[in-house]
Amino acid sequence: MGVSESHGTVDYPNNVSHGAVKFWRDVWSVLEMKFLFLFKGWYWYIIRPLVFPLGVLFFLKVVVPEDAGTNGRFLTGAIVFGVSFSTANQLSFQIIQDRFLGRMKLLITMPMSKASYAVGVLAFSAFQSIPGIAILLIISPIAGVDLELTWAFYPLILASLLGMSGIALLIASISPSMEVGGIISNLVGVVLVMASPVFFTMDQAPLALKFVGWVSPMRYAADGTAKAISGNGDIWVELAVLTGFAVTSMVLGLWKMKWREG
Repeated sequence: MGVSESHGTVDYPNNVSHGAVKFWRDVWSVLEMKFLFLFKGWYWYIIRPLVFPLGVLFFLKVVVPEDAGTNGRFLTGAIVFGVSFSTANQLSFQIIQDRFLGRMKLLITMPMSKASYAVGVLAFSAFQSIPGIAILLIISPIAGVDLELTWAFYPLILASLLGMSGIALLIASISPSMEVGGIISNLVGVVLVMASPVFFTMDQAPLALKFVGWVSPMRYAADGTAKAISGNGDIWVELAVLTGFAVTSMVLGLWKMKWREG
C-alpha cells in the first residue's frame, strides 16, 4: 500500500524517502555504526575516565594543599577536561577515521545528508561523555566536594559538548591525513584546557593566561560549571558565551566538512 510501480520503477511515499523520517533513520544508522565499534571495546569507555580526567583530579589534589574551594575547582576542571577530551580528541579522531578509511563514502552513497551524519556523531559524542561525567559526580565526596547540583549544569554541559563537537568536525575536515589529524585532535583536546583558566580561576591565572581566559570557551565552561555544582544558577553570561561558541563552531564545522571529496 502506498507503493506504485510505473515503467519498471518504484515510487515511495515522500514521507519515507524524504524529509524528517529519512533524516532520523540516517541519524540512527550513524549511531548504530558507532555503537558497533563501541561494543567491541566497551570496557575502554569505562577505563578512560579513570585515567582522564579522574587521574588528573587526584594528581592535583596530591600536589596542591587541601582546600574546599580548590577541591571544587579541581572537580570543575576535571569535568570540563573530560568534555573536551571526549569531543575534540575522541570524536574528531572517529570522524577522521570515517573520512580516511572510506566509511564516510559508504554513508554518502546511501545517500545520507551531511546534517544527518553530524547529528549522529554528535549524539554519540554526548553518549560517550556520560560515563566520565557521572563518575566524577559520584566520587565528589571522596574528592572533598559537597555537590549542590542545579538545573544550570545540564545546559552548560550540552553547550560545551556542541561547541567542542564543532571543533572536532573542523579538525576532521582540515586534516590532510589521519596521522596529522590525530596530532591536531590531541593538541586541541588537551592544550585548550591546560592553557585556559579551568583548573584555576581567572584571579589565580598569570597575566598571559588571563588573556587566553577572556577568549577561551573552556574558561566560561569552567566558571559556569563551578557555579552550577555549588548551588548557584546565575550562569547566563557563561551560557550565552558557550551557546555563541557552539553555534559558530558547528556552522564552521559543517561548512568545512568534506562531504563530496574524491
